[in-house]
Amino acid sequence: MLHQIALFLNVIGVLFVDAFLVANLNITQNIPTTLAPGSETRVVVEVEKGTLTGFAKLQIDLPPGLSATAIETKGASFTFADGKAKFIWMALPSSPSFKVSYTLTADASISGVQHINGRLSYIEDNERKTHDMSTSVVDFGAPGAVPVAQSEAAVPEEEVNNDLVSAAGGAPAGAIAIAVIDDAPGTAPMQGAGGVGGSRIITPVSEKEMLVEVLVRKGDIRGFGKLQEVIPQGFTALEKSSSEAIFTVQDRIVKFVWLNLPATNEIRVVYKLRANERPDGEYTIDGEFGYLLNDETQKAVLGSSKFFVGARALEAIANDPSGMGNMSGSDPELALRQRQEAERKAAEEVAAQKRAREEAEARAQRNAQNTTANRIPAPERGVTYKVQITAAHREVGKSYFRARHNYGGDFQIERHEGWIKYVTGGYADYKSARDQRVGYVQSGHNFPGPFVTAYNDGRRITVQEALVISKQQWVQ
Repeated sequence: MLHQIALFLNVIGVLFVDAFLVANLNITQNIPTTLAPGSETRVVVEVEKGTLTGFAKLQIDLPPGLSATAIETKGASFTFADGKAKFIWMALPSSPSFKVSYTLTADASISGVQHINGRLSYIEDNERKTHDMSTSVVDFGAPGAVPVAQSEAAVPEEEVNNDLVSAAGGAPAGAIAIAVIDDAPGTAPMQGAGGVGGSRIITPVSEKEMLVEVLVRKGDIRGFGKLQEVIPQGFTALEKSSSEAIFTVQDRIVKFVWLNLPATNEIRVVYKLRANERPDGEYTIDGEFGYLLNDETQKAVLGSSKFFVGARALEAIANDPSGMGNMSGSDPELALRQRQEAERKAAEEVAAQKRAREEAEARAQRNAQNTTANRIPAPERGVTYKVQITAAHREVGKSYFRARHNYGGDFQIERHEGWIKYVTGGYADYKSARDQRVGYVQSGHNFPGPFVTAYNDGRRITVQEALVISKQQWVQ
């Protein structure tokens, strides 16, 4: 009997705690009950989150005829497309409650009673959860109503003081994160904390189109991740392969967002870039990968990649297919017909590339039989560290490295996950490999972001695994 009473009290306690936690999560927004067509108003959203931390997405669904522009985001990235306003945080603000704000704009043609819904999605105990906001009902009057000016007095002075308009004004957050300037020298790649890094390869498929392939080396890091690419003005991006990410395009920002990163040590995404009416010439892509490590926001810089539009694009791939990589020192506006045509062409391109890759790998395998003895060292034992200096889809020799990378030293060739990877050295401790990587950067070799790789008995593993096995410390 006492056992049953104790069990009953435990159940009641759990229900009480759950109810208390749910009660601590509350979201309200001050949308007016009436609004004139052709006018706009400032909306403040207050989020009472308690101790909730980590990734979160606040989404507000607007009916046709309404649009949103960010004012204050509290560190979130903001996008608006297809009637959805989204505030996305890699890590929520630390305070128990905070406010974001946006401008709600009504088209002159909108009328009648409209409903606005929203929800907060977040991660708790490695599970995605959702908290729905109360529905806001706005009356825009009968068709043809005359717009009236919105009174500044409708917004309390306290709200104005607490939610100052950011310097970015009404621009979507993130749209000015990295400036891309044509013919700029570019940004050098930089590894993030935990050995996270990435690389990019751009392959022209026509004078005005190219495929952009990004490889993120994340190791065993899980949780939230965001790959952000800044493309040149006037270009269009289309998703080809996302590795289960949420793909979005806003202005010049291409994003791949994972609520929970895949378990694989490396992530590969591909998107198509179309030049539209841009003139022939040289252009640049910049990018970075953001993630969480020990509940802190980190980032790895992918660096800049230059590519060509026009005759030089075809000339570049004809002369050197691997030469469009890194350099060191559903688009909502597309019509349905364009989307279908792009998907058809992409399928043909992927099939052609697969056949070409298989043929190239077969040729490389045959050629490698004559040089394997000179290039592959004796079987390795235990944990070793090397430095990967570049990767490509075809095999090249020392003359290529002297001409392109100003490097005449020895290197080894690895075939790994469809790539031909070029590595140097063989060190028993991580620090020596790290010092060699730093030496390559400082010596002026034009390598696209060299990084340390790790092996156990000759099998490639993550640096994190190697450090644990060899009981060594990671060095910045």
